[in-house]
Amino acid sequence: MVIKQKHLIEFQIYYLLIVEMLIDLLHFPDIIRYILDVNCIFLMLLAIPKIRNMVNDKAANKLNIYIMAYMFSVIAFSLIRQTPVGQIAWAARNNYFYIFFFLICAYTLRKNDFNRIIKNVVRFQAFNIICTVYEFIVLGNYGDTVGGMFGTAIGCNGYLNMYLCVITAYVLVQYANKKTSLLYVLYIVLSSMIVATISELKFYFFELAMIVVLSVVLSSISAKNGVIVIVGILAIFVGIQVLSAVSPWSASLITDLDKLNNYATTTYGGTVISRAAPFSQINSYFFKGKAFYNLFGYGFGACEDSVSFSWANSAFATKFRSMQYRNLSTAALFLETGYVGLMTYVLIFVFIFINAQKVKQKYTDIRNVYAFTQLMVFISIANVWYNSSIRREIAYLTFFCLSAFIIFTREKEREEFEKANNELNTPKKKSYFKQKKTFNY
Repeated sequence: MVIKQKHLIEFQIYYLLIVEMLIDLLHFPDIIRYILDVNCIFLMLLAIPKIRNMVNDKAANKLNIYIMAYMFSVIAFSLIRQTPVGQIAWAARNNYFYIFFFLICAYTLRKNDFNRIIKNVVRFQAFNIICTVYEFIVLGNYGDTVGGMFGTAIGCNGYLNMYLCVITAYVLVQYANKKTSLLYVLYIVLSSMIVATISELKFYFFELAMIVVLSVVLSSISAKNGVIVIVGILAIFVGIQVLSAVSPWSASLITDLDKLNNYATTTYGGTVISRAAPFSQINSYFFKGKAFYNLFGYGFGACEDSVSFSWANSAFATKFRSMQYRNLSTAALFLETGYVGLMTYVLIFVFIFINAQKVKQKYTDIRNVYAFTQLMVFISIANVWYNSSIRREIAYLTFFCLSAFIIFTREKEREEFEKANNELNTPKKKSYFKQKKTFNY
């Protein structure tokens, strides 16, 4: 039996959605989490023959070249600065595996594969609700320890937040483009609000507002799509009311700008890097105003933290682990690669947005796919600031979604090629000088 790459990709997504639950609720050993790493490495080896397709892809070859140049430059510069190889390798695992997965999905999957997987991802919401209710009512967990199918470890709701954003964005864009029913939208949005309320995902309320507006703007503004805005406003209102009953403090936090500002800038006794001011705090604690460090950081991998592998653990992490800098992608990236590394990383998402916009204007019949990709760009950038989910395993799902625009564009190009080839081979006049061309899959 031959295992196809698309089946390994599908396994990666589904296993990602349940592995934390297996560890936290069913008490499987933590090591099963690394099955994701092994599978990804195997996928990378199998994808080597597809490098030619990446280079020859007219729609995204500049993006692909930029991504490869970015990763190579960051690693090379860190090697020059003599960062231990083990720490660089671990940093690559925490930052680049997901980008490689993005490219693998883009040049392996067909549109039917993507549609099947993303629809199944949305269907997991039913299981997610059951896990959330079980953790809240039976186990008595609350707040950060309620992660639904993503377990009960501290910070698990960061995974949950990204999952809720993905399924919410998908169904709203589908509805905006007349691909799903209003009833299904209500089910996903309202259930996501309830799950977010139980796990006290305060930021999700702001993300939902962003998703509601952008799903309409990026798709098409129409009277029908105005229903999305109404549904979104009502859902947010209902969600805040429920949140007020479950956690009055959280509800007051997201409705009071002064409290929200204090929450975002809080450093908990000066021991934690805050969301609102990570750059100034890191500059004050570590860089001390030195321009070189502000621009390039300490080096890719120089601040990596691993309790499982000593070769991947840095002296910096051993000393400053309590600063919790790895809980924020902005802080971790700024510490290791400075402003230059952080901005060039964010540019990956910006270029994905631009590429999706270009092909969206060409293939208007599948604009919902490109709108979804663009919406995921906004969600990804927001989560670079909000938490560390873009550098953790849930990023496999994020980058899978971002690959949609390449998958569908290649499918369109394939259809155009086959149509042109069929017309070329139509027996009008026989010619022995024309050669049949093939499309690179």
